[in-house]
Amino acid sequence: MADLRLEPIQSGSRGTLVSDVVREAIYSGRFQPGEAIREMQLARELRVSQTTVREALLQLEHAGLVVREANHGTRVTSLSEEEIRDRVAIRLMLETSAAADAARRITPAQLAELESHMNQIAAAVRRNEYYEAAQADLAFHRTIWGACGNQMLVRMLDQLTAPLFAFVSMRQSTDVADLRRRVRSHEPIFAALRSGRAAAARKALREHLTSSYEQFLRGTHERNSSSD
Repeated sequence: MADLRLEPIQSGSRGTLVSDVVREAIYSGRFQPGEAIREMQLARELRVSQTTVREALLQLEHAGLVVREANHGTRVTSLSEEEIRDRVAIRLMLETSAAADAARRITPAQLAELESHMNQIAAAVRRNEYYEAAQADLAFHRTIWGACGNQMLVRMLDQLTAPLFAFVSMRQSTDVADLRRRVRSHEPIFAALRSGRAAAARKALREHLTSSYEQFLRGTHERNSSSD
């Protein structure tokens, strides 16, 4: 943390600006998964109040990038392989159910929103903007959750998925090939939802999630093997 030398915040909404600075430090690797983020030191480096830093960290916690624990402070989100597999298994059960319900209930406006998110992902990929692509990707999935009509399920998926999504995204933040795969992988889900076929939506969502996380876990094994 002492070596980060973050630039002081100059103007604008300070909480949001601090959030942007720390988010960029996480995605660029200056903050590593599991690393502590110390409010007082961050406030001193950025020349803002600790209240502003806390506001920023709350925003990052909602995005799944950090974890705040009573009496333990704030750390960058970190998940073990076992934790990833456990979360993915639960996400598969919940989100495939949400996709099936969404196929029966989705409105033209929600389909248009999904298409807009797909276009945002594609545009971010063309600009090599990983964070923006990841956020549009998450927004795509949140639209499906919202279309299922079960608010409790939406909250459960959000709490489960935000840290998982953020951790995987920060670990892959330099993988442009992954971004390109991400654009194409949403098309079968969109087609299934547009068709109104619940079984097809469930299948497309399952294949999308299984493929995405297996690729990530294989890459993790390869990186770990090459560092041994």
